[in-house]
Amino acid sequence: METSGTNPPTPPFGEELVEVRKPTSLLIAQFFLFPLIIIAICVGVFLLFGYLTYDQKSLREYLNEIRVGGGFADERRWQAAVELASVVATDKERVRDPEFVRDVIAVFRSARNEDPRIRQYLALTLGHIGDKRAVPALVDSLNDVFPPGQQPREAESLISTLWALGLIGDNAAVPGVVKQLKHGDPAVRKVAAYVLGALKDPSASRDLQIALNDARNEVRWNAAMALAQMNDPAGSDLLMKLLDREYVEAAPDMTPQQKDQLRVNAVKCLAMLKHEPARDLIAELSRSDPSLTVRNASLEALAKF
Repeated sequence: METSGTNPPTPPFGEELVEVRKPTSLLIAQFFLFPLIIIAICVGVFLLFGYLTYDQKSLREYLNEIRVGGGFADERRWQAAVELASVVATDKERVRDPEFVRDVIAVFRSARNEDPRIRQYLALTLGHIGDKRAVPALVDSLNDVFPPGQQPREAESLISTLWALGLIGDNAAVPGVVKQLKHGDPAVRKVAAYVLGALKDPSASRDLQIALNDARNEVRWNAAMALAQMNDPAGSDLLMKLLDREYVEAAPDMTPQQKDQLRVNAVKCLAMLKHEPARDLIAELSRSDPSLTVRNASLEALAKF
């Protein structure tokens, strides 16, 4: 199964590449490539459903709606989960009840055999709250078995859960995330590699090194950049390839901006590693690359060698 189809790996939103120092900085950690499904989830939360929060319902009211089932209410439940995720993501100050996280976790666990969209958006809610108490429930959900007819939603649910675990930033999640590097859907594998890089747990290095041989470019690229986050040079040869404009231009289904961002990320990862064989290539990019973005990133990277 593959939900991503021919969708390209999409760079984060064009922000400056920074190191991941805190779990909450995951959203702006620009070392990795995101599948379009992640963008769809986030845009869906912030744009498609954000307007629904205009009535200023309390978080408890949303959670109670999610608990209710039957008939039309079933459809309303997952929509309430979307609205809850949107509110928490955009206004964390509203999460003031110390028992609220406990109750969200309880609803998340109880929804295991129900509409998977409910768990998908509750996972995002828990991720944005960032409370480590949610980690056991989220890790456990990575082992969910989807009933017949729901398998197409499996990857979407897994990606939301992985994303949430990355946001929380607790290394207790590492063993569960590592297992997803072997998932049949490359969209899941590349997000797993991304999250492992953000968590920066050396125990994942061996599995990420194996992922450097994945059948899909996006997974290999994410694995190489994740390893660089851990100061592991195992993916440096692959990162060196990404400096080659012709090599990257040959990658299908990517916009010019995405290709530039991919090369920028490779430049910055190689600088982080202080990979000497890359110095002259990066210097040349700083002088002559057609992309101003790549030239500027290369100039900045040279100062780190």
